[in-house]
Amino acid sequence: MIIYYVKEGQSLVDLCHEVQLENSEYLRDYHHQNCSLSERFENEIVAGMKLYIPSSKEIREINKKIREENNSLYDFPAKGRFPFDFKLWDGVYQITQTAYSDDIILTKYENKVRLDFEGIKNGHYYFLFSAFDFRKNEDASDSKAGILAKMCIEIVYPIQYIIDLDGKIVDIVLTKKTEDILSELDSIKNFFPDPFSSDYVEKMKENVESSEIISRKFKNTLFSSFMFGIFYRTKLGSWTSSDIYYDFYPWIFDAQPIRFELQNTLLSKDILDDERMKIQQKGSSSDGRNLEGLYFTDSRFDEKTDIEKKPIDCEHFAEYLFNRENLSLYKIEARFQYFGHENTRREDFLLERITDNYSI
Repeated sequence: MIIYYVKEGQSLVDLCHEVQLENSEYLRDYHHQNCSLSERFENEIVAGMKLYIPSSKEIREINKKIREENNSLYDFPAKGRFPFDFKLWDGVYQITQTAYSDDIILTKYENKVRLDFEGIKNGHYYFLFSAFDFRKNEDASDSKAGILAKMCIEIVYPIQYIIDLDGKIVDIVLTKKTEDILSELDSIKNFFPDPFSSDYVEKMKENVESSEIISRKFKNTLFSSFMFGIFYRTKLGSWTSSDIYYDFYPWIFDAQPIRFELQNTLLSKDILDDERMKIQQKGSSSDGRNLEGLYFTDSRFDEKTDIEKKPIDCEHFAEYLFNRENLSLYKIEARFQYFGHENTRREDFLLERITDNYSI
């Protein structure tokens, strides 16, 4: 047993997290079993208060009792690895992405995404992917450029995502014959005969003709990064946090993905029968490239990049919510902040599952 004095602003839950005890009620009970009647408390602890804390050996014994009584506020996976079943990613998702400058909204983009699970072949998951219902600032785009872009992308869809059993993207490929897509794209010129539209269609055709460009463009999206990132392959350590790991997220439109140093933290249940499991992901840039360098098409992260040229200063935060019963993805809320010379740029990303069909 240890005598401990509560710090300013510290809660019973905070203290349990520090000593790695899986339910704060058991810490309260332990204190009451060892303190005098005058030292008991009903509600929250206060700064300077004396608490009786179990030793490391006692904590292990109490945690064992907590689990036996099914009262743990944490769902720790076996050997630290969560058994995600990626075929449950099948469904329709709503995506909202909002750009800010010093808390002033600049633009808000929305669209829906459909993943149709085709099956497992040669140890890989196969999905059909398509996106639709595009909106900007809550309105469907009826501009000429918006209609042109929509017509072109609808010709390309669906594309196929090939994922390994750990959730890593193996490849992203077209499902239609290239010549058929090119022919359909050419037909769009009949509706838009102007030079701008013709150039746009020709650029689209160049992309379609390159399997490498198609794979890279769809892989370097926030949707792909959040659905199939290294996050899902990262184990927890001895308690609620993972080791440090690294991954790339394409937060800045039309720029190369930024490399982040990341760490995951399993959050406790709000209540014992909480239906959602929550994992937070926090990170800061570990990329030596500056903002201008990220826009170069041939820019690639290099450990030896000169970091004396004001590398990008930014932060990444995300909270993943899963259905506790089967670990199917429910929602992702994420935020990116870039600290520039004159203002702070922020991007909010929200992905919400809007179908509940898991009968696969």
